Amino acid sequence: MIKRQTQQFNAALYQWLVTLTLALPGLIMADTPPGWINANNDSAYTTTRGELALSIAGLKVNDTIDFLDIREDLLAGDRRLEGDSGDLSGLRIALDFGVTEWLSLFYREQRHALRVELGEISSVNVIDIDRDLETTAREAGLKWTFYAADLFNPGGRHTAASLEVSAFRNSSESFDVIADQLRFRNVELFFSEPRTFSVNQLEDDGWQARLLFSRALSGSAVGSAWLGYKDSEARAATDTNIDSVTVNRLFKQAFRLKEDFLKAGLSLNFNLAPRLPLLLSYEFIRSNSASFTRDPAEPVESLPGFLRGRAPAADSNHTLYVRASYWLTPTLSVALSGNLYSNQFLGLLPHYNNPLSGSFADKPYGYAGIELSYLLRDLFGNR
Repeated sequence: MIKRQTQQFNAALYQWLVTLTLALPGLIMADTPPGWINANNDSAYTTTRGELALSIAGLKVNDTIDFLDIREDLLAGDRRLEGDSGDLSGLRIALDFGVTEWLSLFYREQRHALRVELGEISSVNVIDIDRDLETTAREAGLKWTFYAADLFNPGGRHTAASLEVSAFRNSSESFDVIADQLRFRNVELFFSEPRTFSVNQLEDDGWQARLLFSRALSGSAVGSAWLGYKDSEARAATDTNIDSVTVNRLFKQAFRLKEDFLKAGLSLNFNLAPRLPLLLSYEFIRSNSASFTRDPAEPVESLPGFLRGRAPAADSNHTLYVRASYWLTPTLSVALSGNLYSNQFLGLLPHYNNPLSGSFADKPYGYAGIELSYLLRDLFGNR
């Protein structure tokens, strides 16, 4: 009896193993969505019709994550910064929705806090000071594929060319210093109540466009290239709540920077193994022309150092993005990513490039991210 049951069990196990072996290639292929067709890939491919791609990433850099010592180099290169300056924590959300087979809409939002700890300010008796520059960056647009070939290649790895157009708006909260005493060249001012000195109205907006071309390089790799143009207008100001009209006027400044950028980039997306795509993306950004205005034209010499500064100097940026993903299911993936910039956020957040923070912007910078992506498929129902 026992022998017969054992034989039946072995026969059932053998049959199950044969079935699994025959089905395994199909299961692996089913769990291998094209890793380059999602919210954070620079390519000419649009999101599939009726598909919504959602990506959420946590962003971070500190003295532990800064394995390339970029954050330490930022501190060493500027005596005004100290402590944990250069630390960053934030969140990025990306949405892509396929309207048709050739048209998709997208939305990007990133919120981060960049630690800025200023050293001693000799002309100000500081009571309190902000330590984070809190920024929100938003972008919305569309991508239209106007050329496609090799449509019968597996996995959507066809040749494509697309036009991408978007509008953006970025802004930062005011950066405040609270003090009860000011020391000018020959005069000291004491306040009965602490007063606030602010760097505020930090914002920029504009539009950008890119032409992208993607082509399958092999059965498991896709290469992309693009050229782009970006037009922006950035603003910043300084202010204080001192009651005296005469003194108050000394601290009021306004900056405006109109700038356009040319961009060019390359990316390579390939499968290291089934369900494990790796993305390497490089982009060069250069300021093509800039018009800077300052009111008043020259800052008052007696202003505290944190309210004075030079005009922006850096005019280009090399950016590198690396992401390794793993598809847990055909619709869910997790990824580790890294962003590196030769000149911090130059060309990415134009309002950072003002006389007060522009001297920080010509330093290398980078941060890491952990990302979760999910695909909602066939939202239009049966096609």
